[in-house]
Amino acid sequence: MNKHTFLTALCFCCAFGAVAQELNSVTFEQPKDSRFAEDVFRMNVQSRKGAPYDERVVNEDIKRLHATGYFSDIVAETIKNKNGKIDLIFKVVPMAMIKEVKFTGNKKYDNDKLLELVTVAPGAMMNNKRLQDSANALRKFYMEKGHNDAKIAPVVTTDKNGDVVIDFKIQENLKQKVDKVIFTGATVFKPSELKASIANRYSILNWLPFLDFGLLDKSELPNDVVRLRELYWTKGYLDFVVKETRLHVDEKDPEYVTIEFIIDEGKPYKIGKVSMTGNTRFKTDDLKKLLHLKEGDTFSSLAENATMQAIEDRYSPLGYADLYCRVNRIPDYLNQKVDLVVDIHEGRPYKVRDVFISGNKWTKDHVIRRELAIAPDDPVDKHLISASRDRLMGMGYFKKVDAVSISSPDPDKKDIDIKVEEKNFVNARIGAGWSDTDSLAGMIELTHSNMDILDPWNYFTGGGQRMRILGMYGLERYNFEADFTEPWLFGIPLRWDISTYVRNVEYEYWDEQRIGFTTSLTKRIFDDFTTISGGYTFEHVWVHEMSKHVSEKFQREKGGSYVGKVHLSLDRDTRDNALDPTSGYMINALGAVTAHMLGASNNYYRFELKGINYYSFFDKMFILSVGGKIGTIGSIGDPHKDPPIYERYFLGGGDSVRGFPYRSIGPADRNKDNYGGDFMYLLTAEITHPIYDFIRGAVFIDIGDATSSRFGPFNKPNIGIGYGLRIKLPVVNAPIKLDLAFPIVNNQEGVKNSLRFHFNMGFSIF
Repeated sequence: MNKHTFLTALCFCCAFGAVAQELNSVTFEQPKDSRFAEDVFRMNVQSRKGAPYDERVVNEDIKRLHATGYFSDIVAETIKNKNGKIDLIFKVVPMAMIKEVKFTGNKKYDNDKLLELVTVAPGAMMNNKRLQDSANALRKFYMEKGHNDAKIAPVVTTDKNGDVVIDFKIQENLKQKVDKVIFTGATVFKPSELKASIANRYSILNWLPFLDFGLLDKSELPNDVVRLRELYWTKGYLDFVVKETRLHVDEKDPEYVTIEFIIDEGKPYKIGKVSMTGNTRFKTDDLKKLLHLKEGDTFSSLAENATMQAIEDRYSPLGYADLYCRVNRIPDYLNQKVDLVVDIHEGRPYKVRDVFISGNKWTKDHVIRRELAIAPDDPVDKHLISASRDRLMGMGYFKKVDAVSISSPDPDKKDIDIKVEEKNFVNARIGAGWSDTDSLAGMIELTHSNMDILDPWNYFTGGGQRMRILGMYGLERYNFEADFTEPWLFGIPLRWDISTYVRNVEYEYWDEQRIGFTTSLTKRIFDDFTTISGGYTFEHVWVHEMSKHVSEKFQREKGGSYVGKVHLSLDRDTRDNALDPTSGYMINALGAVTAHMLGASNNYYRFELKGINYYSFFDKMFILSVGGKIGTIGSIGDPHKDPPIYERYFLGGGDSVRGFPYRSIGPADRNKDNYGGDFMYLLTAEITHPIYDFIRGAVFIDIGDATSSRFGPFNKPNIGIGYGLRIKLPVVNAPIKLDLAFPIVNNQEGVKNSLRFHFNMGFSIF
């Protein structure tokens, strides 16, 4: 054996010997009064009995134990046994116990509020990570409350027993509000337009110290710079830059700050050459027809975005799920021109291989699938995926719906992955309501929004049907109702509704009780926003408790009669939210015929048309609603006979013409008592503005009348104007509506001009 061979063998043996040193045991030593279980160590240590000893692994174990934040010192010792194995001992010193957590310097917010934000607590073990997280949580809290310069310093002291006291030293400093926002160098946009585009704004409610409106948010200032830049890009100012953002503190009142954006607008760029690259499916000349960017026009980022969207819309129906389109700008700074290259990465067209649904514990798959706008073998269209997501959310069964396309084993196809998070389907509500029309009433309601009456094995749940049972009893009314809805009758998108009810209402001169049922079929037509509905109603109406002081015209209405009618309605609803709309519109047309042949005691008809439109301004700060309603009712066969009093029109009150008493507008008899009109119209306009987080103010005007003549009814309108509050408490589903109104034009006999208060306060407790 030569020298080199001997050295190689020796090195091999040494290496083998080092590997052969396995761990005989891994133990942990801690003080006797420590309470850490063995599992805490084992979960953070990778060194195991029987494994080779590796110093690098041991060092990583020590780091992981330190990262838990529970130990102030950790040492690893090794003892070599006679058999050559190694005993590994981790000696740990736990952190001290927390004796007290206190706050010093806080005046605006008390200790109980701040304790909710920290994760260190008396009786727990000191943890450096939790201490730092707690300090950061306090900083974030003060920042959100407008205390931008608040300082939080956690101070840890140890007493003679070794326990620690944590004292969060707080300097709250001033809560700063935006007094003014100025834009030095701005000429292109009006100051109001610039202010509307940023987050840091002045609020007219700044002077109220207990409201957090108009707070300065320093973290949003860089984002405001970006927002201003994007606004200028819409008019082609590609060189726009905010040179500096200055904060000027009011010397007399340092809580108020003026924000100054020093701007260099530059000049607008004209579009030079527009070219296109990457397109193979469509010819360039065909795609150029979609461009919103034309040579010689002033550049606009809005037109740029519209161009990219138009191209995506052209490709998406064909299944180009991986399409990527962007506009590359090539600026000519000297001549203020910009050449544009529309860069298209088409990818390949895909078909849908399968649709996977997950997360639905109760809702049956077919209930979800029947709402989808996309199915296997369809092109992977992003718009159809988005429409499917919107439809599922519109069902009201889910808190969250995610729908995306994912790769599949077939290279030419993709799968659609739909994940849903279900809501609670069964709800019970106990509550009360109080209004100037219905007085005070208590209510109990039970709803099942995802029912299946044919599946007792699944607790009658998951079929998409809806059921509601309502009981209401008050000073002037009682209602008992049971409703059932099948949205897909016979497995097709045809909604069937049936409702039975007992209702009794006390009016000024009589009481009115209705016992009956109504059923209808509803079908979507044209799109998701338009429906047509037809149905039948049969009920017994009993007019009783008629006042002895009213005329014979009222007295002959006493007693019971039957209503049997067919009705047809057409609805279109594009509102963004049914309960709190900010945009969109709703229109409804209704026609109904009541006749002997349908089981009725009288023959008459009804036609009504109503609609309302919503507009929002300044990022939904102001919301304007404009609406109207017109209706007529008349006897069939005998034009001189009045329809029953319980079918005629009565206006006035908080739900029609405010400023007039409830049901006071209409034709009057010789005693000036309103007996109801057979024609009515109502026009209303209202604009709301923010006051506080859950309070909005409302300025409104109502115009309307109910008459016995269908010709010339607009000569004597009744007009009420006023101001009100719209309150939405965080824990209450129904809004509170308070209105103060005055009749500025009064053509109603027997009604005096006076300021009137209308209110509607309905809420649920559970």
